[in-house]
Amino acid sequence: MSSRPVNVAILLAAALVAVAARGLPGQSQDSPSEARLVAFTVDPQTPEFGEVFDLRLTVRIAPGVIAFLPDTLIPAPASVSAGSGEWSEIAGPGDSVDVRASYPVMGFLNGRVDLPSLELWIRPVTDREMSGPRPASDLGDVLLDPANGLRRTLIPVGAIQIAPLREMAEAGDGLFPRPPADVLGGQWSSWLLSAVGLTIIASTVLAWFLVSRWRLARSAAEGLGQGGSPRDEALRELDRIRGLGWHAEGRFIEFYEASTRVLRRFSEQYEPEWGIALTSSELLAKLRGRWGSSSVDRLASAVSVAEWVKFGRYRPEIEAAEGHWIMIRDWIVGMPEG
Repeated sequence: MSSRPVNVAILLAAALVAVAARGLPGQSQDSPSEARLVAFTVDPQTPEFGEVFDLRLTVRIAPGVIAFLPDTLIPAPASVSAGSGEWSEIAGPGDSVDVRASYPVMGFLNGRVDLPSLELWIRPVTDREMSGPRPASDLGDVLLDPANGLRRTLIPVGAIQIAPLREMAEAGDGLFPRPPADVLGGQWSSWLLSAVGLTIIASTVLAWFLVSRWRLARSAAEGLGQGGSPRDEALRELDRIRGLGWHAEGRFIEFYEASTRVLRRFSEQYEPEWGIALTSSELLAKLRGRWGSSSVDRLASAVSVAEWVKFGRYRPEIEAAEGHWIMIRDWIVGMPEG
């Protein structure tokens, strides 16, 4: 009996095994992203310095997950959200959902400027839920449950060209050297005066913003610099923040920002870069790696809410804010000194 049929069968079997090991042609072995940016446009296409423009995003949400959309975007070095956005949803390819969102944005540098980033919080759906987008206001109860599988996803958008103010451009084109007598004698260009005035206004607004942030950081640093162990200083500063009553006055951003800053400073005693070089999610991951999930789960709820208060315009009840403050304080009390 000839052995040729047997050899052919062996070769076919080996080929099938090789194809199975590599995967079928054209079929990716990677799982699809839970949320990704499909496209973005701006209107107008080349906004001017300081002009509020519409940033329109199309984000694809994969099947089987819920994505919480923020009211505002995370600021970039030279562009910020200029108000709350709005969004709608349509069916995407397969069982995915496409979210069409529009956010007002302002840029304050000329030339190529990075746009603000979109921060999503994503979790799996349960048996009785539909996948797709949800507003940030629905996130409050979810954050308080450490077993919800919530994950932070930061989506960079891209960059655009910001044009200089028309008045500034025209003034620059029309400039030419003049004798000192002409300048001192009042022969100033009206366009140049307008450009100088607008530049001064923009610089004043930026300086006010930076000084406000510096004062807040200095106030926290002064509270933490009164001597004693890192734990004693952290607890003293937390008590001072609570005594200011910001949360009772509706100033939740200042309250949460100052409270989580104390947590970061306290964490610096374990690793110096934990204080400012990590995002909140990365800091929590480092703390879990050192102390275990059971020690960090309650703290994670407070830190997650703080992020949404600062960047998503979520406003909790006063009692809930006090509860998150207590979570941070209790965690610091229970930690050993570095």
